[in-house]
Amino acid sequence: MGLKPLGQFASLLVVVLTTYLTPLPVQAQGAGIQVLNESYSYTFAQQAIFEIEIEGSLVEANLIYTVEGEIGQKFQRAEIVGGRARAEVSLTSGQIPPASEVSYFWRIGDSRGQVLRTQEQSFRYLDQRFSWKSETRDDVTVFWYGRDQFGDQLLSQTERSLAVIEDRLRISQSQPVRIVVYQNWNDMRPAVVERWGENQVVSLGVAMNAQTAVLFLHGSWERTLTHELTHVLTSQFTEGPYSRLPFWLSEGLATYTEGGVRNGTQNPLSIGLLSSGPTRREDIGPAYAQAQSLVTFLIREHGGSANIRSLLTTIAQGVTIDDALNAIYGFDRLGLERQWRMWIDKPMEKALQPAPARPQLLTLVVISEVIALSSLVILVILLVILFKKPAS
Repeated sequence: MGLKPLGQFASLLVVVLTTYLTPLPVQAQGAGIQVLNESYSYTFAQQAIFEIEIEGSLVEANLIYTVEGEIGQKFQRAEIVGGRARAEVSLTSGQIPPASEVSYFWRIGDSRGQVLRTQEQSFRYLDQRFSWKSETRDDVTVFWYGRDQFGDQLLSQTERSLAVIEDRLRISQSQPVRIVVYQNWNDMRPAVVERWGENQVVSLGVAMNAQTAVLFLHGSWERTLTHELTHVLTSQFTEGPYSRLPFWLSEGLATYTEGGVRNGTQNPLSIGLLSSGPTRREDIGPAYAQAQSLVTFLIREHGGSANIRSLLTTIAQGVTIDDALNAIYGFDRLGLERQWRMWIDKPMEKALQPAPARPQLLTLVVISEVIALSSLVILVILLVILFKKPAS
């Protein structure tokens, strides 16, 4: 993750691409619904519009769509006017990864009670501001704009990065992979989620899902590609988003495979903060360095990449991180923090154990009861003396 202030974001020309599909053959329950027209259009990172028109009147229309590399279907209810239906899908930055194939179909019903599931259609969701080129080798497809020759270089580097990840973590590609490369941060920014919010931190690259990584060209883009591909392959291996892993594990694996040693372990953050991820700008760099150090410690001192694979497999089964660590390594997160801090020569300070609260409360209760009992005894003695006093 690189850090630098963001310059003024230039206004971007929005191009809207609209593709109208030819009428589709109808296979309906009742065989009476005739589709006159289907179309879609989208404005990148803003909105997608899907429309359908039939002969007759619609009473129900729902759009169902899937995004390549993501699990499950998405649903959007359409607005109906007569025989036309229109579904609008808001596309905030990063909602659909660039270069993903979007597949969709309609479920509609007309006023005569007939229903129809249309044939599935698909399109590739590309950033329309640029003229994209693509090249595929085996199960890897790269997308870029600019000089023609860059495709071969990008594919070769992707192959090297995948080989490094397999060598260091014994995790290999199991699904198709797409790499989308922008020329600079301002070009890439609308395509990705603003991970750090108001901290104004530039993301050198982002793993969008289990198949897509996005980055922009900079001096060490090759390392960034390895970093983001580690996230992609981790998601494939665990069959779920890498974001469900604790920060120290997901980013630790990615920084471990990218190579080099990051500086920032002088003042260790707590394992709690390293699990959830940093929230302050000044903690971001140290958090990545310490995540790298934690994973390096586990690999070097506790069973290598084989145990890392076992840890990921256990977490993928729905086990909590503490239970998974205990099952594989014999210690939880607190035990990991203690051992790691000893390893980097920053041992945890021994905290003074506070006196137990419950015994203190019991002591106070006992003292109070003794005082009350003593007062009662004194009162009884005084009463006895008073009544035994002879009359004058």
